[in-house]
Amino acid sequence: MRKTIPLLLILSFHLSGCMPERSTSPPPPPPDENKSPALCQTVQPKKTPSSKHALLIGIEKYNHPKISDLGGAINDVKLMQGVLRTQFDFQNDDFITLLNEQATHTCIENAFKTLIKRIQPNDFVYIHYAGHGSQTPDLNGDERSGQDQTWVSFGTRQPGRKNEINEINEIDNYEVLDDEINAWLAAIYAKTAQVIFVSDSCHSATVARGNAPVSRGLEPDERSHPLGRRAYTQLNEYHGIHIGAARDKEFAAETAGDDGKFYGLFTWHWAKALQQAQVGDTWNQVFKRAQTPVFSIRGEAQRPQLEGERHRQVFGGHLTPPVATVAVSSVKGERIKIQAGATAGVTVGSIYRLQSENRARLEITKVGTFESEAKTTVVGAFKVGDLVVEKSHAYRFDPIKVYLSADYPKDRPLLQAIRAAFQGTSELPGYVLTNKPEQTDLRLQLLRPKRGRDGQAIFEKDNDALPKSFPNQAPELWILTPDQHLLHKKLQIKFDDPSKGVELVKYNLNHLARVREVKALQRRYRGATLPVTVQADILTPCPTGGDCMQVHDLGLYDKKSTFRLQEIGKRRLDEMLSLTLHNQSRRDYYCYLINISPDGTIYAIYPDPEERMEYARVKAGEKRELIDDVVLILKNVGEQTLKLIATTRPMDVSLLQKEGFKGRTEDDLNPLERLLVSAAHGARAVLLRLSNDQWFTRQVTFEVK
Repeated sequence: MRKTIPLLLILSFHLSGCMPERSTSPPPPPPDENKSPALCQTVQPKKTPSSKHALLIGIEKYNHPKISDLGGAINDVKLMQGVLRTQFDFQNDDFITLLNEQATHTCIENAFKTLIKRIQPNDFVYIHYAGHGSQTPDLNGDERSGQDQTWVSFGTRQPGRKNEINEINEIDNYEVLDDEINAWLAAIYAKTAQVIFVSDSCHSATVARGNAPVSRGLEPDERSHPLGRRAYTQLNEYHGIHIGAARDKEFAAETAGDDGKFYGLFTWHWAKALQQAQVGDTWNQVFKRAQTPVFSIRGEAQRPQLEGERHRQVFGGHLTPPVATVAVSSVKGERIKIQAGATAGVTVGSIYRLQSENRARLEITKVGTFESEAKTTVVGAFKVGDLVVEKSHAYRFDPIKVYLSADYPKDRPLLQAIRAAFQGTSELPGYVLTNKPEQTDLRLQLLRPKRGRDGQAIFEKDNDALPKSFPNQAPELWILTPDQHLLHKKLQIKFDDPSKGVELVKYNLNHLARVREVKALQRRYRGATLPVTVQADILTPCPTGGDCMQVHDLGLYDKKSTFRLQEIGKRRLDEMLSLTLHNQSRRDYYCYLINISPDGTIYAIYPDPEERMEYARVKAGEKRELIDDVVLILKNVGEQTLKLIATTRPMDVSLLQKEGFKGRTEDDLNPLERLLVSAAHGARAVLLRLSNDQWFTRQVTFEVK
C-alpha cells in the first residue's frame, strides 16, 4: 500500500546556546606569574604519564543567602567519575576535581592552568561543570547580546567587598567569564583537538511562585566585572565537542535519577548514554540519546545543544565495548550484588541467570548507580566472579505526578473540576495528583493573564516565571515544568468554557504521557553489529532523464544524500525522505517504523497497520527499499522522532494508535504488544517483563528548520 506522509511539526525557535559564546578580540597579555595564588586544593602530579585528563567541577552549596543551593552538582561529578573510570579506563591520577568551596574563581583558574600543563599533543581531555550559571554586562564589546555568560563560582557576590581587585583573592567575589573559559580552551586546543566540554548550567533565572524546584541559573550580576575589559583569545570554532545543557533563555533542571539520587537532568541522561555507548558510535549519536529524554520531559523549557566535531567516534573508538555479561561482586546467602547499575539500564524486577545455562535466577531488588542488589531462591548457586546475563528486562510504568494550583480563590471551583478528571483511572490513567510542589513532575496553574495586541501574555518583570494575573481577565490553565516554565507554547488552555477546557486538559495530558513513554521505551541491542539498520535518502526534484524516478504522484526525484537513521541531523522544510531497511543478520526480523510528531500523534509509517502482519517480515540478508510504501515530506518545523522496533515475532502495530482494544482483550496480546499498550495508553504502576532476545529499538530525534 502506497502512502505519502507529511510530517506536521510545531514551530520552535533557535536561540544562542546556553554556553560560553565565542569571542572575537585579539589574544590577552600573558598572565602575571609573580602573583601569589589564592589558597586552593593542591593538585598532585601524575604518578604515571597518561594520555587522558578530566577536570570536573561541581558546586551545589554556595553559602550565600541569595543564591539557592542545588541538589545534584556533587552527584554529577561522582557520576561522571564513575562513567569515565568504568567505560573509558580513566585512572585516579587522571582527575582534577573541584567541589563546593574548592571551586572559587582563583581555584578554577589554577585548575585549568594545571590541566594545560599536563596535556601533551593529541591527548584526550574531558571537562564538566555542574552548578549555577548567570550573566554580567559585557565590558569589552565582544558579545552581540551585550552580556557575558558566567559560571557562578564559590564565594561570589559576597556583600561588602569592593568593586576592584586590591588582592589576588578579591577576584573570588566575581564569577568566571565565558571570555576566560574560551582563553583557557584556546590554550588546550593549541595542544589537542580531542576535547569534550560539557556545562550543565544555564545563564537565565526566573522568579517562581511558591515552592518550586531550583534551576541551575541566577539573575545577572550587574556589577562591572574586574576582568571584563580585557581582550581575550578569539575562538573561531570549537574543537572536539562543546555541549550546553540548555539554550540561552532556557533553564537547566535537576532530577532524581533511576538510582534515587539527584543529578542535573542532562548529566544523568548523558552519563547513561556514555555508559551504554558502543564501539563505532559517534559523539552525535550519544548526544542524541541523551537529548531525547530531556526534550520529552522538559519540552521547550530545556533543549540541550551540541557544537563541534559531532561525527567523530566516541573516544576515537577506544572504549570498553558493552558485553552481555555482568560480574557478581558479592554473595551473602540469598543476597547478591552485580557490577551494573542504573547507568547501564538495570531495572528493579529484571531477571538474570548464569552465563552457562542454569535454572538458578537472580531478581533485581535495588538499583544503584553502578551496582545493583538481587536475591535468589537457589542459595549457593552463585559465587563472586560468576558472570550473569539478563534473561528478561522489567519495564515499570509509574504515574506522572501533577500539582494543581490557582492564582485566585475564586477559581477554586474550576480547580475542583480539573481535579475531578484525575479521580479514578479511566480518563487520565497515566497521572496522579500530589500536594507536594517540590516533588511534582508537572504543574498545572490556573492564571488570568492579560494579553497585548500581539496576543502574548504580559509579564510584570522580565525574570518572572509566569505572567501577572488580573481578576477581570479570562482564566487559562498553563501546563508547566516543575520549576514553572511553559512546557510548550500550545499548552496555554483557555477556560472560558470550563467543560471544553477540562476536555482539552485531558486530551493534552494523555498525548503528553503517550509521547513520553513511547520515546522512553527502548531496548538497546548488545551485540557488536546491529542486526537491522535504517537508511534515509534525501529526495530532490530533478528534470527528465538521468537517475530520475517517479515518486508516487509527486513527480520526478533523485536521491541527493544518504544517512543512517542515527545520523539524521537538522533538515530543511519541504525536504522528502525515503527509507530503506537492511537486515544484516542471519535471522528474520519483523520491522516497524514509528513516527512521533510534536503534537503528540503517534502512528506507524511502516508497515501500514492495514497490511497483513507478515508484511513486516524482513528476511535475513534482505535490503528493502520502502519508497513504494512511504515517503516522508517535512512540511513544518519542529522536533520529530523516528523509531525502529525490530522483533522476532509479529505484533499489531496499530495498538499504538488505537484508543482501546476494539475486540481484543489484554489476554490476547503477546508480551511486546502489552508493553506497547502500556506505553501508548497510560497504564501505570504496573511491572512488565520481556525476554531480551525478542526485540530491540533504535530511534532518532531531528529538527526541521
